[in-house]
Amino acid sequence: MDSFFLPLVAAALAEWGDKTQILAMMLGTRFGKPVPVFIGIGIAATINMGLAAFGGSLIAGMIPPDAALLFLTLGFGFAAIGAFIPFSDPDAESIWGIGAITTSAIGLLLVEIGDKTQFITAGFGAVSSNWMLTAFGATLGVMLGCAPAIILGQALRERVPLILIRRSVGILFALVSSILAINAFSLI
Repeated sequence: MDSFFLPLVAAALAEWGDKTQILAMMLGTRFGKPVPVFIGIGIAATINMGLAAFGGSLIAGMIPPDAALLFLTLGFGFAAIGAFIPFSDPDAESIWGIGAITTSAIGLLLVEIGDKTQFITAGFGAVSSNWMLTAFGATLGVMLGCAPAIILGQALRERVPLILIRRSVGILFALVSSILAINAFSLI
């Protein structure tokens, strides 16, 4: 079950204060319909996390297990660094005229490509025995991370210290990355 739960938790944490969550908040506010926005985000998350986990599983077949663990370490390292890099709000203006589900799916697909959650999911795909469980867990994690933003909209941004949460998650991911690196190099 590590193939499912660890990516779920990592993805849910990675989305807090991230541009994906901000886009979900904007879409939820814009359309005022949480269910279609949630469906669109689910579609995009399934595609993105599925590709990432499958790609990680392909890499795993080409490298030894310690290298696969280092690949996961890099995913958490990128996520930790990314938590401290400021970003501007995503722009969904150009695609808002095509409906809540389609706009949400396309918007999230574009925002999530090369995102830290995708790197972490690829790393889990490399160390997991079941990339599909990894993809499913990460997909649910993305959806759980975006759900409060879709439902609460701008109120989330006004009441929750998203930058502080994002940086705290970045510190946690740096710690996880360090522990994984120590294990991968068998330093303890």
